[in-house]
Amino acid sequence: MVRLGMENMKKTTTSFTILLVVFILVASVYVSKKISAARAEAQKAAAGPRSSAVTVKTDIVKSSSVKNVLTFNGDIEAMHTVNLQAKVAGRLQALALEDGTPVEEGTRVQKGQLIGKLDDREYQAKYQSAVAAVSASEANCTSAAAELERKKADLDSKKANLDDKQREYNRMANLVKQQAGTQQSLDQAGTALAQAKADYAAAQADLVGAQASVEQASAALRQAVAKKEEAELELSETKILSPMNGVVSAKHLDPGVQVTASTPLVTILDIDTVKVIISVPVNRLSLVIPGKTKATLKSASHPGELIECVVEKIYPAVNVTTRTAQVELRVENPRGEDGTYRLLPGMYASVDLLMEERNDVVTVDVSLPIRNVDKQLIFLCEGDNVRAVPVVLGLTTGGQVEILEGLKVGDEIVVQGQHRLTDGSEIKRVSE
Repeated sequence: MVRLGMENMKKTTTSFTILLVVFILVASVYVSKKISAARAEAQKAAAGPRSSAVTVKTDIVKSSSVKNVLTFNGDIEAMHTVNLQAKVAGRLQALALEDGTPVEEGTRVQKGQLIGKLDDREYQAKYQSAVAAVSASEANCTSAAAELERKKADLDSKKANLDDKQREYNRMANLVKQQAGTQQSLDQAGTALAQAKADYAAAQADLVGAQASVEQASAALRQAVAKKEEAELELSETKILSPMNGVVSAKHLDPGVQVTASTPLVTILDIDTVKVIISVPVNRLSLVIPGKTKATLKSASHPGELIECVVEKIYPAVNVTTRTAQVELRVENPRGEDGTYRLLPGMYASVDLLMEERNDVVTVDVSLPIRNVDKQLIFLCEGDNVRAVPVVLGLTTGGQVEILEGLKVGDEIVVQGQHRLTDGSEIKRVSE
């Protein structure tokens, strides 16, 4: 009995201990929550009322210039290229300037300058023969002309004699009619008149023959002169002259070889001015104006060097495959310190073509407009709030885009934080 009482007492003590521990734990949790809630309320009270304003950075809309620049690629070409050929056959005697300087790649030549010579002995002989033939023909012409003058004088003499015999015959006829002269005298006068007429006719025939001789001699002289001029021309063609100012880009043979009238001797390039031909799409062609459209030429061979130029001309045909037209630009070829040309035919070139340029227009950073369905929006500041303004965009250049409609110079717009805004949002401005 006593043992049973002791066991019941132990159980009662254990239960009380457990309950006491649970109570202490619950009380601790409750007190902790109260303390945390008190602290939160204190912090909230210290922080003040919470703001819904979006932090953004703003700026003032300004005006600037915008350009529509398109880039095209092309090759640098010489303004003129001449493959100089011999005009007559012969042996190439020399390929050098008058002072003896050999003509080779890189030699500068001037228009009309002697750059080579063919062996001219055959052409000299032919020319001298032609000169002699002209002299002989001139002598024949002189002789024929003198003979013609003699025939004219003889004809005049025969005409005078004929007139005299005619008057004598008429006089005798009148005397016979008046029975003051004899028939025999009249017959004799008639015979003399007939002879005078025959002599006159013969003189006329001789004059025609003399005139024909003069014409034949003149024709022979003209032919001789033509042959002389041909021989003179052939002789002159033995001297090889440069057809233009330029530089020799290729020498095709050496002195001593036999050439024909079509043998190429040297190639000459005119590169004081060079051209670049680019292909421009037809839908952009209306923006290109020869003599006005500006361009900037860049050569891959000289990085960083820019050459300003303008469009020279537009070729009058369109490529039906690419639907592009060829546009030609020309630039004065700069030279280096050593006198060599900076731009050489065959070099690759890049051309920036200024299609449009507008000054004093409203521009903003190209990243600012936000696309919303079919509109472009920019947030315009109105006090501490913003309004989503639809804008119409124009040209884009250098990170700036032209605003055609929607903004004006002096407007304040959001330039950072705009993606967290909606129409009417409250904002808080901050610096960088």
